[in-house]
Amino acid sequence: MGRRLTCICNFCGMVTYLSREFNVITVDWRPLTRYPCYLHSLINTRLTAQCTAQVYSFLTHYGAEREKITCVGHSLGAHICGMISNHLTMKQYRIIGLDPARPLIERKKSNRFRLSHDDASVIQVLHTNAGYLGQEDNTGHLNYCVNGGRVQPYCKGNPIRRSRCSHFLSICYLASATMKHSKFMGVPCPNGCVNVSGPRRLPVNGKVNPFEFVSLLREYKIGNDAPDEARGCICIDVPFAKHCPFVD
Repeated sequence: MGRRLTCICNFCGMVTYLSREFNVITVDWRPLTRYPCYLHSLINTRLTAQCTAQVYSFLTHYGAEREKITCVGHSLGAHICGMISNHLTMKQYRIIGLDPARPLIERKKSNRFRLSHDDASVIQVLHTNAGYLGQEDNTGHLNYCVNGGRVQPYCKGNPIRRSRCSHFLSICYLASATMKHSKFMGVPCPNGCVNVSGPRRLPVNGKVNPFEFVSLLREYKIGNDAPDEARGCICIDVPFAKHCPFVD
C-alpha cells in the first residue's frame, strides 16, 4: 500500500479521494437495496457489513495498516461502517459517517446494528438533516452540525424535498472539503444541532454575547483532514457545494 491511505467508501465521493492519491474501494450494494423499499435496504445492512468486513480483513492480513483505513458511509452506509467492526477481531481505526440514517434505526435497541462510539477509535459524523432523515444523536467522537445540522439553507421545495436534499448534501460537503483542503468557521454547540434560519449559518441569537461568540470562533477541518484527537460537537458554517448532483 506504500504511504497512501486506503479508504473503503460506499458513496459517490470516490473521485475526490482519488484526486488526493488515496486508494479507494467502493462497496456497491445496490442489488440489496430494492428502491423504493427502505425496509429491504435496512434488513440487508447486516449482510453488507459482514461481506465488507471480509474485504477489510483481507487488506489488513496482507499488510494494510489499520490506522490508514477509513470507512466512509452515507445514511444507512454510515451504520454499515459501524457494523463492520462486529465481524473483526480488532475494531476499525477511523469511520466517517455522513448524516447517519434515522428512520426505523432508533427502534433498534442494540448498538450492534447501528453506528456507535465503540465501533472505531476515531469516529466523525457530519449532520445535515438531524432529526429528520438523519439521526439526531451524536454518535461520533467528533460531531459536526453543518449549517445548524438540521435543514440546509440551500435546499428548497416542500418538506420532503428539503429533507432529501439536506440529507444528501452531506456527501457533497465532504467531497468539496476533501478536494479543496478547506477550513470552516465554527463554534462549539454542546447541546447538539439547532435550527438556523435566515442568512446566518451559525447558531447566533439575541441571548448570546457577541464578544463571547467571537471568542469561541475557530477554524475546523472535516473528513480525513480533521485531527484524530478532536472531540465534541461543533456547529460549522459550510458554503454551498457546487456541482452537487442532489440539488437543483
